[in-house]
Amino acid sequence: MKTKILSLIAIVTVSFALSAQAQQNTPVEEGVSAPITSVPNLGSFEADYTYSPFKIDGKDMNIQQVNGSLTLPLYSKMQNGKVDFFLAGVGYSGLFLSGMGNQFGGNNFHSFSVPLTFQKAFSPKYALLISAVPTLSSDLKDISGNDMLYTGVAMLKIRKSAKFTYSIGVVYSKQFFGSVLVPVFGIDWNISDKLSLSGTIPVSEKLNYKLSKKSNFGLSGDFGIGGGTYRLSKKMNSDYFQAQQFKASLYYNYALAKNFSVEVSAGYNVVQKLDLYDKDQKVNWVPFNNLDKRGAPLTELKKTGVAVSTGINYRF
Repeated sequence: MKTKILSLIAIVTVSFALSAQAQQNTPVEEGVSAPITSVPNLGSFEADYTYSPFKIDGKDMNIQQVNGSLTLPLYSKMQNGKVDFFLAGVGYSGLFLSGMGNQFGGNNFHSFSVPLTFQKAFSPKYALLISAVPTLSSDLKDISGNDMLYTGVAMLKIRKSAKFTYSIGVVYSKQFFGSVLVPVFGIDWNISDKLSLSGTIPVSEKLNYKLSKKSNFGLSGDFGIGGGTYRLSKKMNSDYFQAQQFKASLYYNYALAKNFSVEVSAGYNVVQKLDLYDKDQKVNWVPFNNLDKRGAPLTELKKTGVAVSTGINYRF
């Protein structure tokens, strides 16, 4: 049962990751510590790199991940403490395997996404946020409409007080193995002047401690970091590759300038699994149907290990 739950979490987080990035620091959340008096910085550029080394039977292997996203505010309006906006962006995620041969049909996997996010505020307290994320995900050895994945998210954001905001919603995602429909819950809580808790469950959670005006230290949990499903080329029978990682880590964030920060982290992948499935190994409507009905993967690798990351974030 535990394995089934973890697999479902990985799928949801992969589907939701880019949409969640588009939702970070939106007006309802930025207004947690103070009333909203102006439209905050909605545009952003983010990039990060993660290195996960491990050994199997004395052989060195590693997984490297590169992610980047650009979000542009195409429309924003504030009136009577209510903020409406429309964001459009582009995102890239690359997953690179080393030391594993060709057992997964390749070593380089890529995804390109176009997140679109719209928020309608009904009052300073309530807002509806909707995101759509079409994604091309494959080894890029041949490209077709079969490489496309689609994710949609709807969340109601509720600002309970000057220190606490939460959101409830649902995620739908069309994956290579079938369709997923799962509820999600967001939280943004200023526990004290220095300590805060934020995240979108089950995507990621972050406990942050403010060391100074420029630096922060904390603990984060990320489920499905760098993972995903990728369609292989026709030469590989159009099978699909799936990566799952659940990571707990410590991080340090430092603001080099007002809207520009860098971050380093070190953690451990408590679950790290790579699978290759036949293109016909599918199920309908997860979690209403058991994902294990796909059957055993064609190839599988399981190995926990450390992970180190570095990244940058710029808001405008």
